[in-house]
Amino acid sequence: MLEASDDDIASAAAAPPSDKTTDQRSTTLVESTHDIVRERITDLIRMLLLHNARLWQWDDDSAASSSSSSLSSSSGRLTQPEAGWCLIDTTKGIFDAVGCVADDDEEHAAYKAAQAKATRIIDMNMKCAEGSIILPGLIDAHIHVGYMGEAQEYLQLSGCRTLSELGAAVAAYGKMHPSKSWVVGVGWDQSAWGGDYPSRQDLDKAMGDDKRPVVLYRACWHIVVANTAALEPPAGIDIDAISGFPTGIFRENAVSSITDHIAEADDDVRETYFRNALNQCLRAGLTSVQTNDSNAWHLYRKLESQQKLPLRVFLTVNHDEFESNVNHSQPLHPSFASPSSLLSCERVKLYSDGSLGAETAALRSPYVGTTNTGMLIHTLEELREKIKSAHKAGFQLEVHAIGNRALETVLDALEGAEVPSGARPVITHCQVMGEDLMERMAWQGVVASIQPSFVSTDCKWVQARLPVEVQRVSYCWKSLGERGVMCAGGSDAPVEDCRPLGGIYDAMHRVPHAGKPRGGKEGWREEREVAFLPEECLSFSEALRLYTIGGAYACHAERKLGRIAPGYQADFVVIDRDVTGPRREEDCRHALLEAAVEQVWVGGVCRLDTKGENERKVFASAAILGGPFIPGKNGPLRGQGRKQPQQLEEEGMWVLQNKRLGAGCCGH
Repeated sequence: MLEASDDDIASAAAAPPSDKTTDQRSTTLVESTHDIVRERITDLIRMLLLHNARLWQWDDDSAASSSSSSLSSSSGRLTQPEAGWCLIDTTKGIFDAVGCVADDDEEHAAYKAAQAKATRIIDMNMKCAEGSIILPGLIDAHIHVGYMGEAQEYLQLSGCRTLSELGAAVAAYGKMHPSKSWVVGVGWDQSAWGGDYPSRQDLDKAMGDDKRPVVLYRACWHIVVANTAALEPPAGIDIDAISGFPTGIFRENAVSSITDHIAEADDDVRETYFRNALNQCLRAGLTSVQTNDSNAWHLYRKLESQQKLPLRVFLTVNHDEFESNVNHSQPLHPSFASPSSLLSCERVKLYSDGSLGAETAALRSPYVGTTNTGMLIHTLEELREKIKSAHKAGFQLEVHAIGNRALETVLDALEGAEVPSGARPVITHCQVMGEDLMERMAWQGVVASIQPSFVSTDCKWVQARLPVEVQRVSYCWKSLGERGVMCAGGSDAPVEDCRPLGGIYDAMHRVPHAGKPRGGKEGWREEREVAFLPEECLSFSEALRLYTIGGAYACHAERKLGRIAPGYQADFVVIDRDVTGPRREEDCRHALLEAAVEQVWVGGVCRLDTKGENERKVFASAAILGGPFIPGKNGPLRGQGRKQPQQLEEEGMWVLQNKRLGAGCCGH
């Protein structure tokens, strides 16, 4: 066996390119120098063996089955400490062989063959049952990377518990940032203070003599409230019944009539938003994102061409961009990822209704105490024609549907547009359902893109807004799977936190975010009392499947992603402790909340390593950009002073002119 030593690696990194002098290697050639280093290292390490590991293995990994039935019922387990191993072909970025050291002669022979084939061996040193483990690459099946990066710039309002607190936050932020032309915030939730929406008068009062426009997004991003300075009354905004003037509330489609004025137009700034958000996804433990972003294809292509994508990006474009693509800024036809590419665009998204929190989700029966049944964005005929046009162009369909009336309309439209089950149309959210609708989803081959953390956020108030008989078929992920519907897990970040381990916890426990115990047995007893529909709680294996096999199936990649198995992409995550235990074991509950991501590998390359002194920061270095860019909108974190660039680099942030853009994802 030929093994590349650490000295060999160091020599490869230190050696200058043969066709350039040292003087020629200026700072403008940093990227190409990095490419050369990577190529030389790859030449030395063509077959990489990781051994003494604890690997997660699905029970059907040996068959690597791709049938829907086996995918929706597979379970798994960890190998014994020190027993697992995998051989990675670094030139192809795939697992060449995977196994478990055992007394079995066949397994032992396979391990010996892998040792002989390896050109470098890494001891993962996973020797105890409580120590680090390796999980398959984690996939977020519904996220908004662009909004994530942008939201880190905004005034954060998720902690406001009264209207007066919201007003005080707006006033303080306005005084802190007198040079900003717009004051923008995100995260308010009227249910936190009894249900009254903020109004333009509330914002006018908060701003006082300051006449700058103010726009505040609700936590769901489906509603904004604006002050008088920001208002021009288009269709779709709320009008006061007495005065006849706008209240300041914009709903659904009307939101864009005001937010178009505050959207960042500078591509250099937007690129920094994207890079910062992607880096946060990486640090959260994600290896793939299925992201819905506006006007983003050209930015992602640029990042990929510069080798600045740290993980896989499956871009979903909005139907209006697909429909009005006069400048070809979005692909006219699906763009499939090549074997070496991390980027593809194969899906088009439509909206059918709003959100539950805003009471715009379309329901079959009224919200409790009202005659309101929400709103449909499109008629059945309009939705069917839009679906038909995208399907005819070869795109996979994704449709936002939260309420049961919206879900029924989407299923009717898919059937009317003759979208076959093999096309795997994705319905995102699926929060309020019905027995008949779950059966239809199964036989129409629909993939349910669900957000487990929505249960933990919404269960605080959903029981007061939905009739009891409707609650019984809401957020019922386990029932969906039992009926044969493939489910994929996502965060909808920045609406929720992008950490997949948090999503797995919420799928297993269904406890309100505010009630998540931080320690002690009393806290765990409280959780068991407040779990929403406890019969719908998933096991760890079922919850992990949402973020691996389910996510891969949603993007037609179940033969490449979601498993640590031969022939699959070498995407995996190293977690610092065992998080795989039964739902009711206290230590396992603590583990999911407290676990840290140690390493993230994508395509056989370690993209993040937080272990030891040799922490890799390939994609986490600070970017100090010159030029007339806007300053950071949030300033220092509450209770912290201004951080220096080196501190920001250590936290994996991107900065503009030494101003922070944010430190993590923006959940509730």
